[in-house]
Amino acid sequence: MPKGILQATMCGVLFAATGSVVAAPFSSFDPRSYGMGGTGVASGTSANAGFFNPSLLATADEDEDFSLEFPIIGGRAADPGDLIDAIDDFDSSNYIDQFDTARQAIDAAITTNDVAALDNARQPMVDATNNLITGLDALNNKALIAELEAGLVVGIPSKKFGASLYVRGWVVGGAQAVISSADLAVLQTISDSLATLTIADSLTGDPILTSAIDVRFAGISEVGLSLAREFNIAGHDIAIGITPKYVSIETYDFRIGDESDPTTISLDEAEIDLDSGQLDDSGVDLDVGIARDFGNGWKAGLVVKNLIGQEFKTVRGNIFELKTQARVGVSHQTEWTTVAFDLDLIENDPVIKDKDTGLGFDKETQYAAIGAEFDMWDVVQFRAGYRHNMSDSDTSIMTAGFGLSPFGVHIDVAVAGNDDELGGSLQLGFRF
Repeated sequence: MPKGILQATMCGVLFAATGSVVAAPFSSFDPRSYGMGGTGVASGTSANAGFFNPSLLATADEDEDFSLEFPIIGGRAADPGDLIDAIDDFDSSNYIDQFDTARQAIDAAITTNDVAALDNARQPMVDATNNLITGLDALNNKALIAELEAGLVVGIPSKKFGASLYVRGWVVGGAQAVISSADLAVLQTISDSLATLTIADSLTGDPILTSAIDVRFAGISEVGLSLAREFNIAGHDIAIGITPKYVSIETYDFRIGDESDPTTISLDEAEIDLDSGQLDDSGVDLDVGIARDFGNGWKAGLVVKNLIGQEFKTVRGNIFELKTQARVGVSHQTEWTTVAFDLDLIENDPVIKDKDTGLGFDKETQYAAIGAEFDMWDVVQFRAGYRHNMSDSDTSIMTAGFGLSPFGVHIDVAVAGNDDELGGSLQLGFRF
C-alpha cells in the first residue's frame, strides 16, 4: 500500500519539476524596463508605451518618429518553496529504497512465520515509515512557477496624435504537488501498528490514493491599440493616452493522481489530453494613462491597466482573473542618464486562484521599483535596477540590462534574479 503512495507522490513531484508553466504581476518583458527594475510608467519610450503607459506616446523625444520592435521575448522561472532542493534532499535520503527494503523484510518474516525475523525488522520499518512521512510532508504544497511572453510593437509618437499597435502572447500558471493528509495518515497508521504487528497480520492492500498534482495555466493573446495626445489643461501640458485591447484566453486546469476523483488524470497512465482541461474565453479591456513632462528632465506618470477587469472560471471551477492594476511613476532624464521610480498603488493577486482557498501558486505582489540607465552617445546603454515586493520581500529582485543601438537598429537584453527566481528577455528593434 505505502509503495503505491510513494509512486504516485514521486511521479507527481517530478511532473511538477519538469512540466510546469507559470504567474504575472504588473510587469513586461520589454528588456529596457526589465533591466531597470521593471520601471516604465514615466520612463518608457514609444517602443514600450503600450505595455506601461499609453500617454508616453505624446511625451516622447522629438527625434523619435517610428519604432518597430520584433521580436520581444522573455521568461522567468521561480522556485519560491525550494521544491528542487526538497526533491534533491528526498532523493539523496533514499526514503523510497529504505521503505521498500524494510517492508520486504516485514513481508518475508510474515510469509515464513519467522517471529524472530519479524521482531528484528519491526524497528527499521518504523524508522523508514516515519522518515518517509517527514520527507513527503516536506514536499507538500511546493510549486515551480514560470512565465513566458512574446510580442511585437509598432509605435508612432506624436504630441498631437501618437499611436502604437502591439500584439502580445503570454503563458501564465503553475503546477504544485499536493501530498494528501489522508495518505500521510495511512502511513502514520502503519507506523503506529508496527509495535503490535504479529505473524497473523499483514501490511498488504492498496487504499484509494488522494495525493495529487494541481496544474493550472493559461495562454493569453492580447492585441492593443494605444492612442495618445497632449492637452493643455489649466495652463499645463498633460498627455493622456488610452489602450483599448482585445484579450483571448485559453485556460487549462488539471488534477493528476487523485484516485478518489473520477475527473482527474491517473499518474499510472501519464497521458494528458489538453482538450479535457481546456476552456476558451475572450473579452475587451482598457488601459488609461496620463503623463506630464515638466521640461527640465523630470517626468511623472500614472496608469490604470485592465480598467474593466476580467474574471473567468476554469473547467474545474478555479478562478482566472485579470484585475485592475494601478501604478505611478517618476523619472529624470539627462543626455547621458535616466533614473526612474515606479510604485504599485494596489496589491496584485496571483492570476489563477483556487476556488476554495483563494490562493495561487505565486504570491501577491506590490512593487516599489527603481532603475537607472547610462546611455553612451545613443549607441551603448547600461541598465540596472531593483524592485522590492512590499507584500513579500522574498520575491524582491535585482535586475541588469544592456543595449546596443547603432544606426537606428538596436538589440536589448536583460536579466533579473534572486535566490529563488531567474528571468531574462531579449528584443530586436528599429527606431527612426
